[in-house]
Amino acid sequence: MAKAKKLTKDLTTKPGSVIITVAGGEEGPMTFDFSRLPQPIQTKFGPFGYGHKLGDSAAGRAGKDAEAAIMKVQDGLMKGDWSVRAPAAPKISVAEVATNYSKLAPKEQEVAKKLLASLGISVPGIS
Repeated sequence: MAKAKKLTKDLTTKPGSVIITVAGGEEGPMTFDFSRLPQPIQTKFGPFGYGHKLGDSAAGRAGKDAEAAIMKVQDGLMKGDWSVRAPAAPKISVAEVATNYSKLAPKEQEVAKKLLASLGISVPGIS
């Protein structure tokens, strides 16, 4: 079941502003205009947001994969594309692992079971 959102952020309706609506709040949509912030805060926010955007692209990755994801987003930003994202990391389906495991010969199942255990991977019906 999906978790209920506590708030929504709209960054597109009023460029340069963020509109935040809090679920169950009383204020309704609240608009915050970036240009109204004091200049020293704006100066700090730029690199902070930039670093956050680039850093998010490396989430769940390491080494060369993290670097490649960061550079993909950087290249997109330099071309004016805010929405470029690094491709999602491949997902492993537990159900698919179990199905493929069941197709193995008994000796191969023993090897696969030991390998999964040594990797710390628990699969219902196998582990």
